[in-house]
Amino acid sequence: MRDQKSIVIGCDDTDTLSVILNGIKSPSSSHSVISATRVSDLTGIVRSMKPDMIILCFKNNQEVLNGLDAFVKKEDMPVVCLTEKFENENLQWSRDSIVFSYPLRYISNKEYLSSRINSIFLLRSQSPKTPIASFAAKAVSPASATNTKDLSRYVMELDHKMEVLSKVKDRIAHLYPHVDDSTRVELTSIVNSIKASAGNNKLWDDFKLYFEQSNPDFLYILLVKHPELTPKDLKYCCYLKMNMANDDIRNLLGINQESVRTHKYRLKKKMLLSKEQDLGCYLRSVG
Repeated sequence: MRDQKSIVIGCDDTDTLSVILNGIKSPSSSHSVISATRVSDLTGIVRSMKPDMIILCFKNNQEVLNGLDAFVKKEDMPVVCLTEKFENENLQWSRDSIVFSYPLRYISNKEYLSSRINSIFLLRSQSPKTPIASFAAKAVSPASATNTKDLSRYVMELDHKMEVLSKVKDRIAHLYPHVDDSTRVELTSIVNSIKASAGNNKLWDDFKLYFEQSNPDFLYILLVKHPELTPKDLKYCCYLKMNMANDDIRNLLGINQESVRTHKYRLKKKMLLSKEQDLGCYLRSVG
């Protein structure tokens, strides 16, 4: 089980949301928490972030639960519903979903909510779980060389997406001091969604793990030979090792052909390769 768990909270009342946030905090907790006050924002965050737990506290939890039903079943996410006095009796959910319901009136009690969250995580950590092959694992399986190329394409698209999102965050930071309070709330919600998407950067670590399984010692040997290579250089070398064409790199990164050539030229210079040597062929010979 990961040391830090991600929790997404959906609540349409700001005062209640503050109480929930305070109830989650405890000296022993290390949870990563993102909140949303609108159902549409909550759904977007859940789909992009795939959290370890969802907490719902809306005026109509049933409606929100229905909207999330198919997705939480697929991802095996436990949902905690904080309910009013009689709402719990009427709540319904699929038998394949993991849903817990607790009275809203108790959440102000110290440790009430945090202890129940920790209990759910503890229970799940002790339950056997069938491993699900990640996109990266499937991509490097011996059965399909085509999927390996698909993986590199997917990762490069993600990198480009993160760059665009970073520019959006910078623009929001510039606008934030110059708008009214209601607009600031909306901008904060957008930034939270971007932060959730940014968690997908972990895909590179996933890619690297499985890439090294199919290309053992490639990165180690490359760093021994060329210790001056940066992490960005190493990532680019992995893509070239997988024999991606210049046009693919150009289209996926949204850069021109000259930028591709410039990057390759700088890599060859760092590696002390001659003009006649092909960088792709050299990298495919490593390891």
